[in-house]
Amino acid sequence: QLNVAMSSGPIITKVQWGSILVSGKDRPYKDAKVWPTGSRAWDWSETGTSHNPGVQPTDLDELFDKSHYLDALVISRGMELVLQVPESTVLYAKERCAQVFVLQTEEAVFKYNELVREGQRVAGLFHSTC
Repeated sequence: QLNVAMSSGPIITKVQWGSILVSGKDRPYKDAKVWPTGSRAWDWSETGTSHNPGVQPTDLDELFDKSHYLDALVISRGMELVLQVPESTVLYAKERCAQVFVLQTEEAVFKYNELVREGQRVAGLFHSTC
C-alpha cells in the first residue's frame, strides 16, 4: 500500500495528448519539467530542442540544478515515441543520478508517480504529443 503522505514531490495528476497536469498547478502544461520541489513548462526553444536529435544534456541541467541530488530521472519520448533521446544524453544523466528511465509518455508518467510515492527524489521531462 502506497502512502501518499510520503510523497517526495509533485504528482502528475492527468496526462493526455497535448496536456500534462501537475499537482499544485491550475493549468496544464504542453510539455513539462518536474523536480522534487516544483514544475514548469518545458520550452524547447530555450535549448533548441527538436524531435531529432532530441533531448539534449542542456535540457536536463535545470533539473539537476534545482534538485541538488536525484535518485532517478524520467524522460518521456512522447505519446508515439517520436522524441529522440540520444545515448549521450542518457550517459550524461547516469553520471548525475542512479536511475534513468526513457519511456513512452504515459509509461513515463506512471513510473514517475510511482517513484515519487515511494519517497524517491525524482525529476522528469515530459512531452505530451507525438
